[in-house]
Amino acid sequence: MDGTRHRAGAGVSGAVRSAAGRLSGFTVSVGVVTLIGIISIPLLTASLGKTTWGTLALIQTVSQFGGILVAFGWGATGAATVAGIPIESRQAFYRTSLRARALLYLLVLPVIAVILALLTRGDVLVSVLGAAVYLLPNLGAAWYFTGEGKPLRLLLCDTLPTVLGAVVGIVGAVLTGELWVYLVAQGLGFVGAVVIDAMTVLRGSSASHHPRVPLRVVLGGQRHAVSATLVSGLYVALPMVAVQAFLPALQPMYAFADRLFKYASIALLPIQQFFQGWVPDPEADYRRRARIAAGAAVVIGVIGGACIAVLSPWASTILSVGAITVPWEVSLPLGVAFIGIATAAIVGYACLVVVGRVRALAISTLIGALVGAPLILLFAAAGSVPAVAWAVAVSELCVAGYQVLVLRAELRRPAKEAVS
Repeated sequence: MDGTRHRAGAGVSGAVRSAAGRLSGFTVSVGVVTLIGIISIPLLTASLGKTTWGTLALIQTVSQFGGILVAFGWGATGAATVAGIPIESRQAFYRTSLRARALLYLLVLPVIAVILALLTRGDVLVSVLGAAVYLLPNLGAAWYFTGEGKPLRLLLCDTLPTVLGAVVGIVGAVLTGELWVYLVAQGLGFVGAVVIDAMTVLRGSSASHHPRVPLRVVLGGQRHAVSATLVSGLYVALPMVAVQAFLPALQPMYAFADRLFKYASIALLPIQQFFQGWVPDPEADYRRRARIAAGAAVVIGVIGGACIAVLSPWASTILSVGAITVPWEVSLPLGVAFIGIATAAIVGYACLVVVGRVRALAISTLIGALVGAPLILLFAAAGSVPAVAWAVAVSELCVAGYQVLVLRAELRRPAKEAVS
């Protein structure tokens, strides 16, 4: 009896240590990226000027939206998919996605470059270079390493080359005062990450062992995932674009508020990554784990949202060296929005994917866009940045609310009826 208890206790202890190790490993990658990003804000603001820094933030936001078309859903659902498929099938899955994403990169690049040239009022060099650089991360394998549950690979193969490029870019911008220097260095870091990722994942594999799947079939299988991320990306990028179009003088302030909001979302990533690999474990009760993950998401969202609301005005003043202060009228609604972001990030991409409800992701983001997009444009045209931020909050809460309702209904179904 004592021996059985000892073995059971050792098993539980080992599982806890394994989970804690994975979570801390993912946290290291995210922490390094976030730290470099925060350090870069005052340095780039001082070196480039707040207007050029605002342009950089705009380029990143629009390119990240275009990156949704390049990633085509793999960044959203790929981790949970990798965690749930046999190890021997994972390399073929990644190779197929990389082939599709490389083609999409070539197709999306000129479109995003043209959009940026229009928004930046004719700065063609920075627009083309910025689009080329910030579309590159969508060719990487961060989601694959997450699904494998191997944070060390994520750190060494993806995070470190990216961070090295950012550091060199910051130094170059400080020395020259030129945005293009920063973009070139960051781009080289992204290229290094993509190449190292692919070499690591595909080491020892042979394409001849797996039949090539037509791209039409590959992309068709991602339709729900890319629809969800595309619509979500639309109303995430829209506030920045709307403020730039209607209130250009306030764009640097909103860009700063948005950047702090994004860093909070980045800080959430290791937790999301952990749940993406933990909930789908085929040897565990995914229903119980999904309930735990959903509850944790709400709690984390409330804590993180409170920090955004309270700390953003103070942090923006310090990081911009007094040049920009985000008012609490903007930070408060963005804090509320984070509750929705955190809930949807875990409930959607760690839980709904597991129960086969990827289509619900697309529906939830469509609801968010239908509610949020008109309000964002209306309030931006009316000249109210705080109202734009509240529109973001309403849309994010709608997305999260729908996903929670879908997950709750799915978990109440008998196990034999549930979609696996």
